[in-house]
Amino acid sequence: YERFATALSAFLTDEFGSKINLKAEVNKTGESGAFEVTVGGKLIHSKLTMGHGKCQSDEELDNIIDNINKIIA
Repeated sequence: YERFATALSAFLTDEFGSKINLKAEVNKTGESGAFEVTVGGKLIHSKLTMGHGKCQSDEELDNIIDNINKIIA
């Protein structure tokens, strides 16, 4: 899980900078955790509370990017 959260955090930060807020929590084994993306105070991706995955597919990433762009446009 940790590598997915790290990669997604880096990508989204490079693309959107301070326009988004990221929160990643990984358990001690690095096998599970929670990753959340918030834009303009609106939670758009959460593994923990919204049942989203760890963003392993292009479809999941595209959905996050689309939602960010809708809010910051």
